[in-house]
Amino acid sequence: MMRNYRHAKAMAQTARAFLADHGAKITNSQSLELIAKAFGVADWNTLAAAIRGDVTAPRMKDAAPSTTVDAGIRPRAPRFSTELEITLQRALGYADARKHQYTTLEHLLLALTNDANASKVMQACDVDLAALQKSLTDYIDNELIAIVVETGTIPGESRPTAAFQRVMQRAISHAEQMGQQEVTGDNMMVVFFAERLSPAVRRLYSQNMTAQDAAAFVERGIIKRGGTAAP
Repeated sequence: MMRNYRHAKAMAQTARAFLADHGAKITNSQSLELIAKAFGVADWNTLAAAIRGDVTAPRMKDAAPSTTVDAGIRPRAPRFSTELEITLQRALGYADARKHQYTTLEHLLLALTNDANASKVMQACDVDLAALQKSLTDYIDNELIAIVVETGTIPGESRPTAAFQRVMQRAISHAEQMGQQEVTGDNMMVVFFAERLSPAVRRLYSQNMTAQDAAAFVERGIIKRGGTAAP
């Protein structure tokens, strides 16, 4: 059975267990908050309230004719794919492992290098993934401590920065524009460049990857000269 937002707790538990098996531990509350973001709501409390409201609503609404499109009501936003949920959890895990209070775009991009869809886009745009991973890891380990990220006092409580959340929201919008039912790493790479002043984006620019390159591949299947089409 395909899961929807009513299975949010189970999805959070599944992702948390998967990450634990692979050495990236996160807290229960952190996994719930991330799943809430994946469904496009502000926080877990908001999503929980929506779930309660849906479960307790009168069953008569299910028998009523569907008029949402005719009435001009916006359809539900695309969901985050299971793989992308795991990627986002992995980004949080990178920050948690270093006791960072915030999870930045650099943590996110590092996680995306191991996301099948996002890495495929980067390879098609002629990005050297190994070099990018090393550059990001060096930056996270050596620069964020003093410049960007404060050391968290509670292990496992890293929170996404505003820039991180903006990228997530833009990815949802891009997937919606593409007519997708799920948001994937492809969408993340297209919209990532909107945060053009971030060190993460500067590292993509240093490898001559641009937003146009990403969009050309994701939206039209055009591979940049020198890039590769990963299987």
